[in-house]
Amino acid sequence: MKKKIVVIEDNHDILELLGFILENEDYEVLASLDAEPIKSLEEINPHLILLDENLGADKGHRLCLEIKANPGTSHLPVILISAVKDLAEIAKKCNADNYIAKPFLIEDLLNLVKQYHRRTN
Repeated sequence: MKKKIVVIEDNHDILELLGFILENEDYEVLASLDAEPIKSLEEINPHLILLDENLGADKGHRLCLEIKANPGTSHLPVILISAVKDLAEIAKKCNADNYIAKPFLIEDLLNLVKQYHRRTN
């Protein structure tokens, strides 16, 4: 069974690239340009969430706090992705499980994703 990853990223090119990379590694990817999948996380039941910090009107850290505060989704690992300054501090404050700063190396992203893949096997 493929591991399912929700990717929420407001930059279409980055979203497309992340989807391609992850699908090439045999993950099932639900990619979205907005926060809509957050409403359905309990039904989607992903193994991992990759969440951009800057989503236009939404902020990834606020969405992460929402995910972690919900007993039905609090167990889901969330990795914040962004080029914002102080990403490590933002990730810590919102209880994200990890973060990766843009620009990132594909190898670094995949290594991070695989850490969570192994945890949920």
